[in-house]
Amino acid sequence: MKEGENMKPTITSGKHFANHCKMTGSRFEDVCLGDAEFDNVSLAGAKFHNINFSNAIITAENFGGVTFKHIGSAPDETGNPPPQKPVLFTEADFNSSKFENVNLTNVEINNCNIEGLKIDGIPVSDLISEYRQKNG
Repeated sequence: MKEGENMKPTITSGKHFANHCKMTGSRFEDVCLGDAEFDNVSLAGAKFHNINFSNAIITAENFGGVTFKHIGSAPDETGNPPPQKPVLFTEADFNSSKFENVNLTNVEINNCNIEGLKIDGIPVSDLISEYRQKNG
């Protein structure tokens, strides 16, 4: 039996309001949820693939243990991804997180606690101290 085979489509098109629902194990395919709102929702263990989150606003979330992979626009006909709109992280806690093989071109980090932050194994605070000593 294929995954989802024993499920019947029950939601028709149009706006719907779901309140105090348990939808564990539900599957959504080829669904447009533009301008939808989710409040006090548990997506623990959920999987997202081929999702367009452009211009989404995510606040007061627990991302502990989340993996972000293959983030950005799909490659165009030349095989290169087009530039995407900037992403803003504000008032976030990324302690002990890792960024691997990430394009950080033109990224700005301002007013952040960088204690223990390393880039390619080099402590960033040491680099900043050395830069300030040389450049005032």
